[in-house]
Amino acid sequence: MLSKKNLKKIPIIKRVYPSLIKMFYKKKKIKFKFFGLNLEGNFSEPMDKEMFLFNNYENLQIEFLINNIKKYNLKYFIDIGANSGIYSLVVGNQFHKIKIKSFEPVKKTIIKFKKNLRLNKKLKNIKLYKFGLSNKNSKLLMKAKIRDDYIQSSGYGVVKKEDNLKNLHIENNIFKIGDSIIKLKNRDISIKIDAEGHEYEVLQGLKKLLNYNRIFLQIEIFDKNFNMINKYLKKKKFKFLNSIYNDGKTDYYYKNF
Repeated sequence: MLSKKNLKKIPIIKRVYPSLIKMFYKKKKIKFKFFGLNLEGNFSEPMDKEMFLFNNYENLQIEFLINNIKKYNLKYFIDIGANSGIYSLVVGNQFHKIKIKSFEPVKKTIIKFKKNLRLNKKLKNIKLYKFGLSNKNSKLLMKAKIRDDYIQSSGYGVVKKEDNLKNLHIENNIFKIGDSIIKLKNRDISIKIDAEGHEYEVLQGLKKLLNYNRIFLQIEIFDKNFNMINKYLKKKKFKFLNSIYNDGKTDYYYKNF
């Protein structure tokens, strides 16, 4: 018998299955398990729907991250662009002694993160910061897609000058310089950055953290920003390790030790 995960491998099922389920699934709120966690989401949210239907959300990236945290015996996990907390929760569940700092500026996803924390009460090693990180302390406009009158929390990004904002949800959120918040030195740290095009500014605000710690880095980079970010990381003595393309996005992996 085919599992939900194997169903995704059949192209026609992948296209049709979500629509069929939505026809019969009257409730928009959904509860599901993912990497041993109890989670709650919304069927209109792409990442929640993927986890609910196919037990999948960046599984390859998550597994690669977990393996390297274990391999290098990393003691801290910094989740920048934490969204509803999937990475933080998975890492916290896998490594009970690791210290986790999670940064998320969007009010809607902060509420989801806090709810997921309540559903997994045994996790006591996660600290949630209700703002984003950047290269200056400021309030920044952020944009998000609207589908079926639902504002999608996955894909929230800082507004750029060239953006077409028609039919998008817009809101103002708080950002702070990373080095003013994270005061660590001579530590073994894993960092995940998923800031929807704002990654370079995040790195600029983490100069001290990157200079004075052993860092394993996972960073999502848009194609147009790759050369700039890769050059910046090389100047910081980071070595490229790997890249994983999955579900229409690419995450890159570096370390400085």
